[in-house]
Amino acid sequence: MRILDRYLVRQLLPVWLWCLTVFISLTCLIDLFEHLDEIARYRIAAETVLRYYLNFIPLIFVRASPLALLLAGAFVATRLSRHQELLAMNASGTSLLRASAPFLFVGWLATLLVFAVNDLVVPGTSKAYERIRLDAFRSAEAEAVVENVAIMDAFNRLYHARQLDLKTRELRDLTILEHDRQNRPVKSLYANRAVWTKFGWLLLHGAIYRVDPRGALRGDPEPFVERLISYPVTPESFSQPETRPETMRYGKLRLLIIRLRHMGLDVRRYRVELASKVTIPLMNLVVCLLAFAGSTQPQLRGHLKGLGLSLGWGLLYYFFVGFWEGIGKRGMLPIAVAVWAPHVIALWWCLKVLRRAP
Repeated sequence: MRILDRYLVRQLLPVWLWCLTVFISLTCLIDLFEHLDEIARYRIAAETVLRYYLNFIPLIFVRASPLALLLAGAFVATRLSRHQELLAMNASGTSLLRASAPFLFVGWLATLLVFAVNDLVVPGTSKAYERIRLDAFRSAEAEAVVENVAIMDAFNRLYHARQLDLKTRELRDLTILEHDRQNRPVKSLYANRAVWTKFGWLLLHGAIYRVDPRGALRGDPEPFVERLISYPVTPESFSQPETRPETMRYGKLRLLIIRLRHMGLDVRRYRVELASKVTIPLMNLVVCLLAFAGSTQPQLRGHLKGLGLSLGWGLLYYFFVGFWEGIGKRGMLPIAVAVWAPHVIALWWCLKVLRRAP
């Protein structure tokens, strides 16, 4: 890395960390003010409140890092333009595209860090955070009806239900796929409804299917009207954070998608979430380039308009990422196109702008 590159990295890193600290602190402070009444009413211990926010911080970090990097990158690039440092680089033969390399380096480091935190830390801290939120802050209640829930137990069974009703403690359109030790499907069960009782799950109007390792039916299905079976899962098990695609680890979600395909279920939503686990960290790299490209436009160099242009591009990019992912989940576009198109278009636009600049 050249001396100039190290200089730009040292300019950007502290500002990013400062912006990230401010965003995390403000989010925790706003949340704390919202819970002050409950803390006083239920006399929640300071240690519990501290554990609550320590488990909340990793989730904030993953979500706030791209925004902090966008603001930091735009501020640093504007400052370089105002002090004529970019002009000096250009005079020495360094193009804008080459000058953006340190910004890309910091963005890449942030991408790797966010992916690691999201995959290794967030699943565990989300579980602890949700447990404290429901147990200590008792006014916060879980969502009564949850759509498309899936969970795996310790006996290599996969459960999927179209709907979970926590008030009535029942599942609708429940499908259970059992696997052997080699992860090959051996039995499938379907029930129109599954009601939780103190003796186990009461399954209503369904059938049991024997399947071979390839997932094909073996023999005739065994229909039933009512069947009481004791499975090691409860209605609350389906509402835990580790059962949600957005808080699962990458490998676990990928395995869940493979098994749901064996059940013949629609896995589009899960595939979008799987791809998002890669593209969301990648947003750190993209916003770095957007911030640099917008703030270094020749006609706006040294002006706050360049800072505003960078932030505008970044917010527009955020909007299109969420919009296209929603389209992908609804099946209006192929998943690869819906998930990757906003990032590819943003990178193409930045490269075009930087190459065009003198």
